[in-house]
Amino acid sequence: MRSSLTLLALGAALAIGAVNSPTALAVDKEQVIKDREALMKEQASDMGSVKGYLDDKADQAKATAAATDLIQTMGKLPDVFPPGTEGPGSDGKYAPKPEVWSDGKDFLAHRDTAAGKAEALLAAVKTGDKANIQTAFADLGKNGCGACHGKFREELKK
Repeated sequence: MRSSLTLLALGAALAIGAVNSPTALAVDKEQVIKDREALMKEQASDMGSVKGYLDDKADQAKATAAATDLIQTMGKLPDVFPPGTEGPGSDGKYAPKPEVWSDGKDFLAHRDTAAGKAEALLAAVKTGDKANIQTAFADLGKNGCGACHGKFREELKK
């Protein structure tokens, strides 16, 4: 019994040490930043698919799938901005502003606005009316994604 308790205590100590070690934290932060970049690239690709439909280079089914994915990825945004993941992306061009974390309520409000605009885009895409799709696409780009980037993303000087 004593041997089991010793092993349990040793395992707990090692686990706590691993979680609190700077190396483990750095790996987690790097992974979160990679995940954040991947999510943003996925959203850009989805917007590109809708644009492709508007430009007669993609079909409505692909645009519908992309608009649906935009709604889903909007819900994942808080997961890729946990506290402690400040810093530039891999390209060194952009970084989240500190306000992402210091004004998290407003950050989430911007995300909610963008999510609503993504839902409007999906509804427009489902109709096939390209004029309505263009309006919803521009609104999401400017007042959804663009508004959030304008307030919460900084361009780094090289």
